[in-house]
Amino acid sequence: MAPRFYISNELNEEKVRLGINQAQVYRFIRWPLAEREIWQQLEDALEKHSTYLSRSLLLRESSSQNKELEALTHSLEGLVDERTQFIEMSHKEESDKLNRERNLVRLIKDLANQNSFEDVLGIIRKELRKFHKIGDPILVYRTDNAKTHFISFQLGTMTQSESSTHFEFPKNAQVPSADLIRHLANHFGRPFAKTYVVPLELRLTNHLMGGNGEAILCVENSLNDKEMPPFVEFMTDRMRPLGMTLDRVLLDSQLSAFSYRWEKTFDGMRDPIAIMDMDHSVIRANKKFADRFPDKRQAIEGSPAAQALADGQSHVGQIQVDTRIYQVHSYPVVLDNGGKATNVVNQYVDITQSRELYLRMLQNEKMGAIGMLAGNIAHELNNPLTGLRSLTQVLLQEADKKTNLYSDLVEIEKAAARSQRIIKNLLDFSKGEDQPAEDISIDEIVERTLPMLKSALRTHRLEVTLQTVDKTVHVEPHLIQQVVFNLVNNACQAMKDPGRLKINSYHSGNQVVLEIEDTGPGVAEDIQKRIFEPFFTTKKEGHGTGLGLSMSKSVIEKFGGSITLNSVQPNGARFVITLPCK
Repeated sequence: MAPRFYISNELNEEKVRLGINQAQVYRFIRWPLAEREIWQQLEDALEKHSTYLSRSLLLRESSSQNKELEALTHSLEGLVDERTQFIEMSHKEESDKLNRERNLVRLIKDLANQNSFEDVLGIIRKELRKFHKIGDPILVYRTDNAKTHFISFQLGTMTQSESSTHFEFPKNAQVPSADLIRHLANHFGRPFAKTYVVPLELRLTNHLMGGNGEAILCVENSLNDKEMPPFVEFMTDRMRPLGMTLDRVLLDSQLSAFSYRWEKTFDGMRDPIAIMDMDHSVIRANKKFADRFPDKRQAIEGSPAAQALADGQSHVGQIQVDTRIYQVHSYPVVLDNGGKATNVVNQYVDITQSRELYLRMLQNEKMGAIGMLAGNIAHELNNPLTGLRSLTQVLLQEADKKTNLYSDLVEIEKAAARSQRIIKNLLDFSKGEDQPAEDISIDEIVERTLPMLKSALRTHRLEVTLQTVDKTVHVEPHLIQQVVFNLVNNACQAMKDPGRLKINSYHSGNQVVLEIEDTGPGVAEDIQKRIFEPFFTTKKEGHGTGLGLSMSKSVIEKFGGSITLNSVQPNGARFVITLPCK
């Protein structure tokens, strides 16, 4: 490592070549040489040598550091490889976990759209295809202790069956007991291989239906011990969503069956029935209600539903829809004890026929009483009146026509004849419905009826204008008499103070019109639609039955006519009767 000098007075190429190659000479110097130059050359050589030694030391240190760095790098590479492998394993685990959760979410979404056992089992069957050596799933459930239901696939088609044999369902996911395997084999009529059973909880069904429902999912398989854990994990993840879906489908099935039975029972009822909410909107009704009331508002207006909702008590009322009379029973529905009624059930009982029978019975009893009274009056008065008239007629033949006696006798004979005519009209009025219809003018019927109302008319001014004596109608006179009697009597009762009663008849086209108008208080607008309903009356109890106008309307319509009410300004009412001319 020491620097070498070659000093010679003769230097040639060969010496220089040998000095460099063999002796590693640092510097060649020609002789002679001054001392100062020699020391200068030595100082330069020492400086070069010192620089060379420093560089060598630095290179050795650098080499050592490079070796240490290389060892550290190798160690770090190992650590990075280890960490990278761990991260890759964690990433794979996270990816597997994420895929597992995604598949579970997808399954839940698929199950949420299913509404039948067939669809649910089809999805389970599709999910199990990822495992080999797996058979078709079998769903077994019961909602009570009476029957056990089996849903399975046979040749790709879903079948349902049931059994009355009772056996215990396992409470945990497991390979079932030999007893359960035996029950399955006996029911399906074939041997069962290795089976895995998953219990499914029916929480909603048991809570809402009040039962002891339970269900299990059975899957036949031939998995070995190594293949079994992934399958168990797979089924464990799906136990809860499957149970919730089956619970919902089973509940829907049970509710649909109950709803169907309730609907058939509801529709099988003879009476129209409707369920209304607090806004009086019909939310459910049976078939009879829809058939009887095409316009639902007709059935709601006038019913006691509002009262039932207000006080929570049952109420009964009456309504008329077209020509039918219904007795309406309103029953409030209270969901919470002590709460307010939220719905009301209306039951409509058609009482039209019974009302008509009652009306006829009442009218017949009334007319029978009048007839009996009229018969007694006729028996007691006709004989004296006949004798009185006969004696008066004899005296008239002997009396002088120019004297006052003669005119007095004429008046007596007229009064007796008028009395007999009133008795005859009263008898005709009370004969009942066995009289045949005949052609008669409406004017004649009015003239027959008014004498029987003299007591009612005595405080009122009567204005009669009859202009249809030459027009006849085909009616039963005694029934039309009852109509006129009812209308005139009602008008007199409506006029508390002395008033005016106008009776007009005229013909219009091919019809005869009879108008009866009073100056009473009139009829309020809110009850004008109801005045022709049976048993509807504004009179005090004991002063009217509410049958007069209803009977009058029935009689007039029986002979092809109509009766309407018109208001008169400033007050009063006018009833207008129209009948077709003969």
